[in-house]
Amino acid sequence: MATYFDTGRAGLRAALSRHALALRAVMLGLALLAAALAWLALREANPVAAGDQPQYYDGLPASPSAALETDRPPRPLAGNPVPSYPRSALRNGSEGDVVVAIIVGSDGRPVDVQVVARGGSEDPAFDRAAMAAARQWRFEPAMRDGQAVPSTVHLPVEFRRE
Repeated sequence: MATYFDTGRAGLRAALSRHALALRAVMLGLALLAAALAWLALREANPVAAGDQPQYYDGLPASPSAALETDRPPRPLAGNPVPSYPRSALRNGSEGDVVVAIIVGSDGRPVDVQVVARGGSEDPAFDRAAMAAARQWRFEPAMRDGQAVPSTVHLPVEFRRE
């Protein structure tokens, strides 16, 4: 037979259990906050070395934040034409690769286009098709110290029958 005191102890145990659960949650939150603050302090005390950051080509700085606005390579714009497959090469069944060097002016337009490498077929029709398409490309010009500058881009073009 349960007495009045036994019932009171069960209620007290339940109340203490609820308070202990809340106390554990608060302690866990404080521990997570302390760990986050320690991580932040460690991160600020040991910055990433310059050699660990990505390297940009063409002499641009290794800092991505600086490369966003003041220094960056040229970027091709959307909608640039794809080289058409030369009809003579289709008739002959030839395939090839061409790498075109494009000198991009400070206005983002090609100033000069030259073939710098080729592979597969030596058909000059591939060279002409790649150069004709490259002359129509448009770019966001390269930037140095916040100013648009001329630069060179290498464009690989594959001619494959499908």
